[in-house]
Amino acid sequence: MNHSIKATSILLLCLILCLAWHIPAQASPEPVPVLISESPIPHYIYETITVPGVDFLEITSSNDHGHYVGNTMSDDGRLIGFTLIDGVFTTYDVPNSLQTAFYGFNNAGQAAGFYDDQNEISHGIILQDGEIQTWNFPGALNTQIFGIGEEGQILGDVIDANDNVNGFIDSMPFDIPGAATTYVDHINAAGIVVGSYVDSDGKPHGFFGYQDGTFTDIGLPGMPNIEYLFVNAINDAGVIVFRAKIVDDIERSYVLHPNSTPLELRFPGSVGTVLRDIDTEGRVVGYYDLPDGRRQGCVITPVSQKQAEKHSNVFTTDLTKGLNMLSLPLATPKPMNAKAFAGLTGSTMVIALDAENQRFIGWTPDAPDDGFQIEGGQGYIVNVPQQRDVIFVGAEWRNETEAAAAPSATPIAIQQQTWAFIVSGHLGSKQKYDGYHITVTNLRTHDVMTTQVQDNYFAAATADLSYRSVVQVGDTMQVIVTDSNGNIASDAFTFEVTPASVAEAFLSVTLDSIGTPKHSELLQNYPNPFNPETWIPYRLSEDSNVSITIYNATGNVVQTLSLGFQSAGFYQDRGRAAYWDGKNASGEKVASGLYFYQLTTKSFQQTRRLIVVK
Repeated sequence: MNHSIKATSILLLCLILCLAWHIPAQASPEPVPVLISESPIPHYIYETITVPGVDFLEITSSNDHGHYVGNTMSDDGRLIGFTLIDGVFTTYDVPNSLQTAFYGFNNAGQAAGFYDDQNEISHGIILQDGEIQTWNFPGALNTQIFGIGEEGQILGDVIDANDNVNGFIDSMPFDIPGAATTYVDHINAAGIVVGSYVDSDGKPHGFFGYQDGTFTDIGLPGMPNIEYLFVNAINDAGVIVFRAKIVDDIERSYVLHPNSTPLELRFPGSVGTVLRDIDTEGRVVGYYDLPDGRRQGCVITPVSQKQAEKHSNVFTTDLTKGLNMLSLPLATPKPMNAKAFAGLTGSTMVIALDAENQRFIGWTPDAPDDGFQIEGGQGYIVNVPQQRDVIFVGAEWRNETEAAAAPSATPIAIQQQTWAFIVSGHLGSKQKYDGYHITVTNLRTHDVMTTQVQDNYFAAATADLSYRSVVQVGDTMQVIVTDSNGNIASDAFTFEVTPASVAEAFLSVTLDSIGTPKHSELLQNYPNPFNPETWIPYRLSEDSNVSITIYNATGNVVQTLSLGFQSAGFYQDRGRAAYWDGKNASGEKVASGLYFYQLTTKSFQQTRRLIVVK
């Protein structure tokens, strides 16, 4: 993917309709290097694409909708494919394969790649509507797909038993005459194909392939002694993305604009950068490696020189294993949220201080949204499972408060103490409980965390900014749910803090049966003793007609409270509990002394005592 296209060639393409892609050796012209003239250098800004909890993210292709495909690692260390669509990360792994990989993507949402079976034979695959289908080039031993066009054209390479590599487009071979090897990677909307080949002397070249069966070399002035070259993509404007290694150098990635020279793009501070695709707006995608061994996706966007200079600042820091306090040192090109912050830092969670309400708020990867905004001038608590290197790229803060906090990225030395912690989870029901309240109590320390439910998710956070422990392995966390009016809405849940949850600095739980107790139960009245009135709380595990009968010490009925048909639920607060005014069936005040009250439903009965005083 590295070159410009002549206007005459584009006009010719408009006139040609149905020509075969196979290049006959006897009819093909000699490769003609395309001349490139100097032009103003384009300018770019750099952004990281991450998925929280994923330390290996190779973005290999994108479409014009801002969706991505690529490869990641399975739990057992195999390469597997993924899609990242509207923030939803989905992995794909062909059963019993050695690896599954995606390299092409189009605007229709089709992804293309290949998998290797147990015999190390490659098979092409197409992903459409969430289903993987096998596609092999006719008669080929190995099929590896690297591109898929907007019209569904399939491009890639076939490899024979002797490891000879030849290109193809759909069911037609695409070979550069006289080439020892031909690689075919990408096709744009105009039908121009790009790839690379190795000539009979072992020299690598990039090429344009046209619909009339001709091709031209991609000239790369200023790049002598190329050891290898792979042209990966071309967009509709003729901008090319390619990778090359010059002898005695590392592999580098470049863009080549029409009438320009190759421009290396390297993510600032990275160990290495690999670029794989480019969209119609000129946004380049790929991935880069960090010193700590992680691999993260990136998008590099063309902008004005002024914008590029504004966002050219780089800030690097390292985080120690465990809990760290960190601020956002630079204003990123796009607003950053908790999800992106966790992905960038490699953190298992993020905690912020809600200054207005003087409480901590948390975000964990099981949240249904991207979480709160990350702002300059604020401190955030992150927890990393290993030492992490973090690269921030962006603009200097303009606001004085934000700028004052910008350089702060302070790892906390006392890592033995779990001085910040989150209890998060979901309310397991199709019913919506937005606005319900969660109260979490550590039964050892009696410390309390509170939060609200949103999208049936909650994250109750706490921290001790003196870095003293707030939780330890074996602690029991009690969770109680109340509705938006403060009424009890659940049994008390208890969960044990495990070594894994301490290591991640959060405990993930699921709260089932909200609104319905596990067992019917008659609770102690309040106040007790009382005069002149009391409330009698109870719980119903099923719908039923309900009554409460009051007896005196000799067993005679004093009063019956017929409560009618009631749904299963918690009837514990004054607005829902049974009310007794201390009078008998005749409306007379009862004498002081001991009484019994009995709850009766269709399948449950329980009796307790109460005391009336004067």
